[in-house]
Amino acid sequence: MNTLNVASTLALAEWVSPGHPDRLADGIAEAIVDRMVRLDPEAAVGVEVAVHDDQVFVTGTIAAGSVTPALDLADVCAQVYRSAGYGDRWAPAPEALRITDAVRRSPLTDGLREVRSHSEDQNVVVGYANALAGTNHLPVAHWLAAQLGAALTDWRRNDAERFGPDFKILPRLLLEERPGACPRVQWDRLTLSLQHAEGVSRHDTYAAVVPVVRSVLERAQALGLEGVSDSFTASHLMLNGAGDFTLGGPLGDNGLSGKKLVIDHYGPSVPIGGGALCGKDPHKVDRAGAIRARQLAKSLVRQGAPEARVTVSWSPGESEPSSITLDCGPRIDLAATPVAPDWFSIPRIVRELELVGVDWLDTMRQGYLQSPAAAWER
Repeated sequence: MNTLNVASTLALAEWVSPGHPDRLADGIAEAIVDRMVRLDPEAAVGVEVAVHDDQVFVTGTIAAGSVTPALDLADVCAQVYRSAGYGDRWAPAPEALRITDAVRRSPLTDGLREVRSHSEDQNVVVGYANALAGTNHLPVAHWLAAQLGAALTDWRRNDAERFGPDFKILPRLLLEERPGACPRVQWDRLTLSLQHAEGVSRHDTYAAVVPVVRSVLERAQALGLEGVSDSFTASHLMLNGAGDFTLGGPLGDNGLSGKKLVIDHYGPSVPIGGGALCGKDPHKVDRAGAIRARQLAKSLVRQGAPEARVTVSWSPGESEPSSITLDCGPRIDLAATPVAPDWFSIPRIVRELELVGVDWLDTMRQGYLQSPAAAWER
């Protein structure tokens, strides 16, 4: 391990592919949300998913429509697995999954519709942004991990005979902070665990992966991350450190939805409220509140704050939060910010950010807080 320069800080983050077991579980949960919200924009959905071997276990509750809603879980699961890269060369076969369906389904009665505008549980959410426009106002390592993950996902689809759907990334960077500018970056290590076919050598994997990584780093350096490309060499890449990775996905490990909380928020350098984003309909404050808090944090840094953290809490039965705390330094006139509780009301968030029209499966795979095109990121 490199010795840290006293003027630098170690920054690290993680990213996992759509074919990682936890992400498969998240994907099924989000695909269920998508189908139910298309059926009924006020649908109440709270589901959790576990995957192991060729088995999928789905639990939770759904209330939607005026009659008990139909949900073809076999079709949902097969589509999620196939879109993640399973089938053909890579097992398990999406159409042969063994599914345990423990979802309680019911109509969404008038009484339940009336309380959709209120928090169903106690909750704390945190929104964060920094002044680094080049990283979409996200922590450097967290943003970079997502960029590498997206590029490797696209690359792998074009080399699916040799490389499997399951991979994960962990960049470790040394950041030299510079007032008023992006930090200067030096590499400590890039860890990549990448599923591969039998007979694919480590040399072949290095040769295939390094150009993809370099391309991402060159783009990142052009956006202002000085040194992130220049300081990277193939020796910084730790590839499949545990040995051959031929058995991956749910055949190699079990997966559970809601486990990738830190990835879904801001990486390990920023505290999170604790609630999972996936598997919940857009009216739940775990999702709606966290997204709104991010939107406000970005607004604060655009007004001149070097960094902003927004912490919001609800109690059960509340339509508006019971507390809103802003930590954004002395430069901001808080009177000019939309911090009235009504701005955080559940119906207003869902309406203004058009949350019932979001493709949540795709958003999860991109990163809930990673896409500049999302309404809450603009």
